[in-house]
Amino acid sequence: MRRSWGAVLALALVLSFPTAAVGHHVELPPEVEEGLPTLPDGTTAQPAGSDADVHSENMILVANHDDGGTYRQGSDLAFWRNLAIAGNFSGFRVYDIANPARPIQRGKFTCPGGQGDVSIWKTLVFMSVDSPRTSGEDCSTANGASTAQTTSGAAWEGIRVVSIADPSNPVQVAAVDTDCGSHTHTLVPDPGRDRVLIYVLSYPLGGQSTECNALTHRKISVVEVPLSDPASASVISTPGVSPAVGCHDVTVFTSRKLAAAACITESQIWDISDPANPAILAHIVNPAINIHHSSTFSWDGGTLVIGDELGGAAVTPGCADGHEHLPIGALWFYDVSNPASPALVSSWRIPQEEVSAFCTAHNFNVVPMKSDRDVLVSAWYNGGTTVIDFTDPANVVQLGHYIAKEPKIAANWSSYWYRGFIFVNNYDEDVNSISGQSRGFDVLAISDKELKKDSIKLNRLNPQTMEPFRP
Repeated sequence: MRRSWGAVLALALVLSFPTAAVGHHVELPPEVEEGLPTLPDGTTAQPAGSDADVHSENMILVANHDDGGTYRQGSDLAFWRNLAIAGNFSGFRVYDIANPARPIQRGKFTCPGGQGDVSIWKTLVFMSVDSPRTSGEDCSTANGASTAQTTSGAAWEGIRVVSIADPSNPVQVAAVDTDCGSHTHTLVPDPGRDRVLIYVLSYPLGGQSTECNALTHRKISVVEVPLSDPASASVISTPGVSPAVGCHDVTVFTSRKLAAAACITESQIWDISDPANPAILAHIVNPAINIHHSSTFSWDGGTLVIGDELGGAAVTPGCADGHEHLPIGALWFYDVSNPASPALVSSWRIPQEEVSAFCTAHNFNVVPMKSDRDVLVSAWYNGGTTVIDFTDPANVVQLGHYIAKEPKIAANWSSYWYRGFIFVNNYDEDVNSISGQSRGFDVLAISDKELKKDSIKLNRLNPQTMEPFRP
């Protein structure tokens, strides 16, 4: 059943605070209101969406921030306490999310270099650069490398290390060059050695040098960042991932010393007992998966979820009637209780119809729970955001969904559960869009009494880094 509540206009926040949609009290069905998360002032989150939005009865839009309509091309998200780092194709933004109904932009780091994948550790933000630059230090838009520099190997791509000790004034403290640049990356904490490791993930995108082509680039780069001296960050190893030509996304499960690597043409399970030198335990080759894009684990480590970004999101058939029965652009579930021998269990695709060619599984995470329940939140571009229960991976159940329509259509790149709410970073409405179309930054909520009671409020979240937590 679909239901939309009345539109609620955004309030204009004064001074330096940007415009954000803020919930007003609307009479909700009691069973819905009881299951919605609570805001810092003790009130229940309220809907701030449009009548045009398409959603299940139990999901609401809590807030939206679009920076006056100029926000576009959002990418990944990372969280530290009350801060959200929102990556984009020209850097990242720093949001204060202490009150999820009033996200406030505290700062902005502007530095072009590709999709701007991000992670965070305390006051350090790590940003991927996968667009050849003349140097790692220059953040000007004119810093794009020439074809000659790129093909000769003289261009710079890799990882930026940025201090947000003052969130209003991010400052780059290091730039680490890596082969093939960094399309995405994964943070691996190692506090016992006063460092974090960064798994740098990339693959040949064309026109690069001998250090980055389909014959030579069957590896990742591991960057070490000493926390006491982040300016000395450097590459310490380049583990092989053959036969894959690099990898797209990797999720580490630190308590089991495992990683799940989505490597475009296949997925792999790694042993990360020696985190600087991961070793391949298993290969997952599935011809029905078009692009092995993303991965995550259930919190007991027994189920692996692989996301297929069909056609790189650019040539998908959309969310058409009946396509939920076809395993295209879907989520795939594997039993990895024995990580050396993954076993396929099922696949699942959203049942919602949406007239768009821009509709496929993308970035997701699993809700940390006190119970054994397995719940996953996922972005689907124009398919919006879904919440599913995969406690029984052979019988996946959709709990709720939300597709925002106004004032701009959803293009959910990343949708993650954090501290009881779902935070969404939006790309452009259309992958081929040439005008500013992004909704910007959304906050959603789902009404579910068990999730409200049993979900755990973590103090940090790098979605591709699954760390132990205490219920």
